[in-house]
Amino acid sequence: MTDHKHLRCGGVLVHELVRSRLSRLVDEVLARLVAEIPMYGQLPEEELQGDIRRITDQSLRAFVETFRTGVVPTGDVLAPLRESAKRRAEEGVPLEALLAAYHLGGKVCADDVARDFRPEELPDAIALNRLILDFLQQVTAIVSASYFEERQSIAGEDQASRQAVLAALLEGRAADEAALRAGVRLPVEFLVAGLAFGTHPDERQPGVDPQIVAHRKLRRIRVELDRLPGSMASLSADGGIALLTCSRGDAENLRGRLSRVAGVDVTLAITSSSPGDVPAATALVRDLLGVVRSHRRPPGVYALDDLLLEYQLSRPTPARDRLADLLTPLIDRSDLLATLRCYLGNARNRRQTAADLHVHANTVDYRLRQVARLTGLDPSSDEQLPRIVAALVALDARCSLG
Repeated sequence: MTDHKHLRCGGVLVHELVRSRLSRLVDEVLARLVAEIPMYGQLPEEELQGDIRRITDQSLRAFVETFRTGVVPTGDVLAPLRESAKRRAEEGVPLEALLAAYHLGGKVCADDVARDFRPEELPDAIALNRLILDFLQQVTAIVSASYFEERQSIAGEDQASRQAVLAALLEGRAADEAALRAGVRLPVEFLVAGLAFGTHPDERQPGVDPQIVAHRKLRRIRVELDRLPGSMASLSADGGIALLTCSRGDAENLRGRLSRVAGVDVTLAITSSSPGDVPAATALVRDLLGVVRSHRRPPGVYALDDLLLEYQLSRPTPARDRLADLLTPLIDRSDLLATLRCYLGNARNRRQTAADLHVHANTVDYRLRQVARLTGLDPSSDEQLPRIVAALVALDARCSLG
């Protein structure tokens, strides 16, 4: 078995050979980094010849120590590599570029030594390559862990800062100072969106933890919203509020993406707002979502203009109550109410209504006559149509919103 502490290359102890060539190897590694890893080619010369040269030198010295002892170093010997990984994470250097740099350094070192091995030193060459692989395995684990630790710390700080900005906006407080600390540039106008998320089918599956499914749904939605520059959101498993910097057309596309990634129906209620008017805009979109729910609107993107009548009649007023009272005689007649809704929804087409309800057209006529008899409102009358529609909206609003 080869004694790792006495590995020889060309008759010379490997660790002494590498130490004697250290300066040249550092130069070669730096040159190869610039030539073969694009990110390093974009670094300023000051950083290359400063921090990058220093960590390259320290890494190669750790190689030398590994060759000398036959043991992959741990602890304080690799502390500079941990700190370097944290700095690269802070600078936004991709992890794959960072790991590629360490493997390139190991390759340069291995190739340089390999040229001098004698035939009888083959066992030493094999042992050396194994040491290099063990060293790189250790470095990959340590560098990756330090890198992700720093990225998570940065992400947590960024998220906390952005949430402070969002909280200030939602509460109507001055947000300029919080935005400055968070590096967030407030737009002249937000698209304020109220979001409602449907229930994922897996949330109802027997034996499946619904909270886990809901959290997975929420995580996917958050990731998709984070892709939008300047977006901020406060979300729960069934919906929330988002401040977006996009148009209504973009909101339509966003709703589709959120639905796809989360696997649920998503509804957006939207309005435009200056940063100072966000609290009022938030109250409006929440009310609009309530209107969408109470009037059984399909998933979509809704602005106030899409729900003018329904929104107005959702406000508790004496007029709304009087309108709702017009249809009170139908409260206990679900068949008549269902027929009236379907008839109005089909633009008063009695044959289509009969087909949708799976009844004969004469049955539709009979039920509509019953509606007229009980309420005094004739659904077939053009003159009375606006009053009937308004009364039905008011009834739904009073039943759903109180």
